Amino acid sequence: MPLYVASLFLPYTIDFEAAGIRHGQGDFDGSNPPPNEVEGRLAELHQETLPKVLSMTPGATTEHEKIFKPFYALDSASDEPKGPAPTEVPVESWGSSRKFNQPMSKATNPPDSSILSRPSSTGPYVDRKAADLESEEPATPRVLLSDDWVVKSAVQGNGGLRNAIDAAAKAGIVDKAVWIGTLGMPTDSLKEHTRDNIALQLKEEFDSLAVFVGDSEFEGHYFHFCRNVLYPAFHYQMQESPRHKEYDDHSWKQYVKLNEIFAATIAAQWKPGDRIWIHDYHLMLLPRMLRDKLPEAEIGFFMHTAFPSSEIFRCLTARKTLLEGLLGANIIGLQTAEYVYHFLHTCSRILRLEVSAEGVHLPDRLLPVKAFPMGIDLNLMNTQRLQPEVKEWVSKIRERYQGKHLIVGRDRLDAAGGVKQKLLSYEKFLKRYPEWRDNVVLVQVASSSAPDLTDLETQITKIAMRINSKYSTLTHQPLVLLKQDISFAQFLALMSVAEIFIITSLREGMNLSGHDFVVCQDGTSGIPQKYGSLILSEFTGSASIWSGHELLVNPWDYVQCADAINRALLMSAKDKEKNWHFLSDRMARHTASMWCDTYLKALRQAYGMQSSREVHTISSLSMDSVREKYNKSSSRVFILEDQAIFPSLRERDDFSVSPNGKVLSMMATLSSDPKNVVFVTSSRTPKQLELLLAESPQIGLIAENGAFLREPGQSEWQQLLNESDTRDWRRGIQKFMEYFQERTEGTSIEERRFSLTFNYKAAVDKELAIRQAAELSDQINGSRGNIPIRAVLTDGAVTVEPTNVTKATTAELALQRINATPGFLFVAGNSRGGETLFRWANRIEREGSVEHVISVTMGTQAITAAATVLDDNETLINGLAGLAI
Repeated sequence: MPLYVASLFLPYTIDFEAAGIRHGQGDFDGSNPPPNEVEGRLAELHQETLPKVLSMTPGATTEHEKIFKPFYALDSASDEPKGPAPTEVPVESWGSSRKFNQPMSKATNPPDSSILSRPSSTGPYVDRKAADLESEEPATPRVLLSDDWVVKSAVQGNGGLRNAIDAAAKAGIVDKAVWIGTLGMPTDSLKEHTRDNIALQLKEEFDSLAVFVGDSEFEGHYFHFCRNVLYPAFHYQMQESPRHKEYDDHSWKQYVKLNEIFAATIAAQWKPGDRIWIHDYHLMLLPRMLRDKLPEAEIGFFMHTAFPSSEIFRCLTARKTLLEGLLGANIIGLQTAEYVYHFLHTCSRILRLEVSAEGVHLPDRLLPVKAFPMGIDLNLMNTQRLQPEVKEWVSKIRERYQGKHLIVGRDRLDAAGGVKQKLLSYEKFLKRYPEWRDNVVLVQVASSSAPDLTDLETQITKIAMRINSKYSTLTHQPLVLLKQDISFAQFLALMSVAEIFIITSLREGMNLSGHDFVVCQDGTSGIPQKYGSLILSEFTGSASIWSGHELLVNPWDYVQCADAINRALLMSAKDKEKNWHFLSDRMARHTASMWCDTYLKALRQAYGMQSSREVHTISSLSMDSVREKYNKSSSRVFILEDQAIFPSLRERDDFSVSPNGKVLSMMATLSSDPKNVVFVTSSRTPKQLELLLAESPQIGLIAENGAFLREPGQSEWQQLLNESDTRDWRRGIQKFMEYFQERTEGTSIEERRFSLTFNYKAAVDKELAIRQAAELSDQINGSRGNIPIRAVLTDGAVTVEPTNVTKATTAELALQRINATPGFLFVAGNSRGGETLFRWANRIEREGSVEHVISVTMGTQAITAAATVLDDNETLINGLAGLAI
């Protein structure tokens, strides 16, 4: 069955034939073109005029940088649609390609973005450089033949994802991958038959489903919502000037619309057994939309970018809808444990959902949220870096910078890319370590498709000018700043000869360029340079897999970064090799194919677990089957939660009313059989539990969620936690709860020996109490550090309890204490706390240490129960009574 890979951009795009070039026609005059022609932009125009627009590095004293070509000047082989992609793709502008002939955008003008801006007639997204280029050559034809086109490898999109899927396919991890996405170009100008032909060829020859989105919808979605709202927020770069509500509404509607089109496209193709894997922040609403259309679908979501703290995410006006959109998936993957932590606490704080280390606890299922660090295809990288073009560029660069210590960086020219911080750190390095000034060169590649970075570019230009003006000579230029992109072959050559590769991102989902550098420095390429040093920002996702690397830096600390450059230059060959092996060994554990394999296995496991909990797939408890297994076993253990067998009781009853006599009689009879051992577990105190079962001393008791154990037939309680271990955290947590209690009328705090509960069922203002409870839970879980506690948010209460002792750990201890190796284990629960018992029972069943394992829950709350009684507790009680006869 196919794996549908949904990403905003397909790995493929379309290159049209230019009518003017083919037929010798002149300018398109603005009238309606012939049926087989469309108005478009010509790549040749950009390629001819780009040298006139691109400037040298500010303060340049040499012409060394002229050897680098802009990224569109690649060999034709790199356009091969089924060929590999660069790990980190170059920046390319939608609607103004510098490499392909493509239609022009027909998008309408969006509302003004900022309320501080003057009314203007600013149209759709405009690439300033592209506009400059066109003004240079007004006589160049701008008409394309709509029926004369070829499929090319796209410049846009996620190259790392494409390579990972290809690697997984080669390794047999993925049988068939079907890509779903847009073409990365405007399509409103295309005739319907042209779209149909393009879609057909992509489907039949490239296993791809093209999603056709209106130009206005795409620009509103991508440039105005994704790039102006989501991307800055996810990278901790909130917009300072307030936006028009009209602009927010416009861009949000387009974001929703594009996700709806993706959902309709996928739903039309999906068949039972197909899997869907959705990628990145462009499609955050898609999981829920697909879940509504395809309730039984297997849906995974992976966020490639960083995920911010709840303090940042809560600033987004669409915060709830975005989160709820993601919760339609069967599993959510992020790059690092830090992003997982932020996501879980954002769900807790904004959606008021219970979260744990396992994921988000939804009413009907557990949604796993896990870290899956992405990697690169090592085999592909080794092949790419040994290509003839790379070797040719290695020779050119080595000759040009002979005798110099070469430092290389390549980043997006945006606020989160950290180019400004890198240049300031480099300037600090040259000032602090004058001995390096005449023989160190930083080649920084920085390009952007963003239209509104004038201020940042101006700042970077001034810094570059200052560096070169102060430290250059007639023959030496310490900084080469390429505000353009370069070919991947050139980039691989730079990484092969560089002594240092420096990444100073202020926030980045992963950044796989560092992985590429490590591969290029293995010493097998036939050049003297090897085992180069990687200086890496601690705010990149890749820092998580290289934790402990001695050249991790804070990009805001310019002195630390400057010292890191000096340390890397002074490092001995032995230490360089040691560091390189550290990086290489860690990287080898997180390759592209491993990433796919690990994620898809986790998706399959999560889907299987959740599918087994769907109400229509749950098998009702068959007491005939239970009785048969019961009679075959000579040793039996029952672990029963109080709320499962005493239906009239609630979580915090004071037991002033005697429990059901029928239940007590059943319990007494069941426990009187010498083959049976019965335990009752509860969140209640030992005293409360004793009062409940005073007439059945032969029953074992587990109180306060596992903190206390009373073995069957015994009167003494065993305390399994030390009060001294909980005294400190209880004191702090109680003060915390008191703070919220004082501000929420009608709430109370319940103290038990090893837990504290903030109860808000009787709150006067229910809505305020719910918000306060979510905030309390989020703050406790967010500040607990290494203390083994957790805050559990349930209906009407927040309970803070230890995590090192649970009902399950105590049940396992109880079996050890009574030397019981049963052939029959029956676990029944009806509370959120019973989930640990079910996981324990399922583990025992998998291990095969108990022949017959049965777990039962009331309803669908407990996610991992193997069977269930869907009606009420009475069915369970009658069934157990039947066994006791």
